[in-house]
Amino acid sequence: MKQFFSFVESLITVALVMAGVAGISYRTFREDGWLSQGLGKVADAYLSYPIIAIAATIALFFVYRSLRDRADRSSGGRMFDYVVYGLMAVGIYFIGHFVLKGTL
Repeated sequence: MKQFFSFVESLITVALVMAGVAGISYRTFREDGWLSQGLGKVADAYLSYPIIAIAATIALFFVYRSLRDRADRSSGGRMFDYVVYGLMAVGIYFIGHFVLKGTL
């Protein structure tokens, strides 16, 4: 019986993670999605405020390097769990939104 509940838990986890990934992908890559809106805002920022945009890009590079070096030193097991939990929460949101409103 324990094995059955473990299987059901795994099945629900996979379904929620897949719903989360699918919802994020749909919202990001559709026409007028997050990607096109974000790239438009970034391009506007670079054209309107180039000095601030260059400074922000350099700061993001150093933050990325710092996080990457920290991840190399640690095991990374906890971070993966948090990513899975986050994707499960996003999956619950998109499934609920689809059930209640009929759209993503």
